Amino acid sequence: MTGYSGPVDGYYAAWASLVRQASVLDDLAERATAAQAELRAAFDRDRHALGNDQYGAELAKKLPAMESDIFAAISAHIAELEHTAGGLRANARNYEAAEQPSSAR
Repeated sequence: MTGYSGPVDGYYAAWASLVRQASVLDDLAERATAAQAELRAAFDRDRHALGNDQYGAELAKKLPAMESDIFAAISAHIAELEHTAGGLRANARNYEAAEQPSSAR
């Protein structure tokens, strides 16, 4: 195993790396949440600037469903990032506990 410096036999999990990666996902979720808020503000700001022609009227009819789909997808993405970060942390706790001597438990 190239780059591996853990025990030679058995299974080893770098639980500290799991915690670091959970933090990366937390950051991505925060950034996605901020982007979602900015996008919501842009939709709210520009919703009535669609124009008074037939194209603008048709887009105005379809825009609520389009917005709903967009924000549902972003929310699902954020929820998945948060869920995965939580799972990484839970696994890290389990691996860390398993590495502790039995007297420390």
